Amino acid sequence: MGYVGNVSYPDTIPGQGNLVFEASFESGNLGRVDKVSCSEYDLFIRPDTLNNKYRVWFYFECKNASENQRAIFNIVNFSKQRTLFEMGIAAPVVKSNAQNSWARIPSRHIYYYRSSQHNDRWILSFAFIFESPDPVQFAYCIPYTYGQMQIWLNELESRKYPFFHRDLLVQTVQKRRVDLITIDATPDTFQGSKKMIFLTARVHPGESPSSHVMHGIIEFLVSKDDRAQKLRKVYCFKIIPMLNPDGVFLGNYRCSLMGHDLNRMWRTPSDWAHPSIYAVKNLLTQYDNNPQAQTVIYVDLHAHSQKPNCFLYGNVNMSAVEEKSTFRQLWLPHLLADLSEDYSLEFTQFNTDVEKAGTGRRTMGDLLSCLCYTLEVSFFSYRHTDSSGNGIQHCTPYLQYKYEALGEAFCRALLNFYEADCGLREIVLERPFKTFLPARAQKTLKKQARKVIQTVMMK
Repeated sequence: MGYVGNVSYPDTIPGQGNLVFEASFESGNLGRVDKVSCSEYDLFIRPDTLNNKYRVWFYFECKNASENQRAIFNIVNFSKQRTLFEMGIAAPVVKSNAQNSWARIPSRHIYYYRSSQHNDRWILSFAFIFESPDPVQFAYCIPYTYGQMQIWLNELESRKYPFFHRDLLVQTVQKRRVDLITIDATPDTFQGSKKMIFLTARVHPGESPSSHVMHGIIEFLVSKDDRAQKLRKVYCFKIIPMLNPDGVFLGNYRCSLMGHDLNRMWRTPSDWAHPSIYAVKNLLTQYDNNPQAQTVIYVDLHAHSQKPNCFLYGNVNMSAVEEKSTFRQLWLPHLLADLSEDYSLEFTQFNTDVEKAGTGRRTMGDLLSCLCYTLEVSFFSYRHTDSSGNGIQHCTPYLQYKYEALGEAFCRALLNFYEADCGLREIVLERPFKTFLPARAQKTLKKQARKVIQTVMMK
């Protein structure tokens, strides 16, 4: 199956100054282009395959501009209206032949507004000045393709690390690899003390930041850093870096080839329709039931469009909110906040929302004996306080290096978690567990407390 429904360059290129568009490449997405004028174009995102509900991710190339030509691009059919574009702290990315890396489009060139000319829909418009006729690429966020990951994993394999192992866990519907990476300095020591860390990413194909963070995690874990060497000794890491290769390849935002949101399929996955979820769920439960292994943490990596920064979502047992076991759930968020300026305790939350049923975090939280989290990182930017001591907050765009740096900080937080587990480190919690609950969960907690009081009084 090829690139479904994307625009392609015409066989005959028109006169210079008439832009032409291409999205028929891996992870590309642009379904239609309407020329408003030589300097303005309406762009339509192609929906996810077999699911018209999702139209968010775009990734396209255009060329044939005149030197210093100014153009305005209007993304006119977003399915998700509430994003950080509305707050002015979001920006798409751009890359040309003249630059080696993706850059954010300056905020002064970005507009998000309701348009009467487009049936009162919310429109994202951005302006760009072309320096030459050469191709320029634009995307919702910094891409990370399936092919890019395969090249990188091949390169990692070629380094011949004794602690690095790559296996084919399963194939997708379109016969792409779902890779299982094992990083473990002592693979033969399953004697009742082997601590396991499980990490997954990219179940939603448009959430490319999760792959950049995972890239940073793996590169740190295989590095010569003393902390990485210790992590490899105390933990066995099982990592599935891309859960939805078909969706990533096709340029979908949320769904698989078959139009399924794989992060709602964890309860009853199909071995033929959702092979990656089926295989990973079996792998997790297999190790959790192994008496010679101790599963410590499972984290699923995602990206978030409506909040800045990065943060963790966790599970909550409403009957155990006041117990000491909940304190341990707060260790990882606090440790990560200590190590990374972009981590937000404010957005960290433990919930039981109905709409999250069927997700990896919720389903595996019910099945496994370990801590289960979702790590969210913004598509766009993070707020942080400057070092002047005046408490002034700044908003900084995420770039590739910062996503990868978050991956390193996450690894260092895991090492500190291990030390806390062994009694070698004390963690000071800023506030009690119940303050990390959403309003709905806090109301449930109050109702339960009233019932307990009534029961005691009746006795």
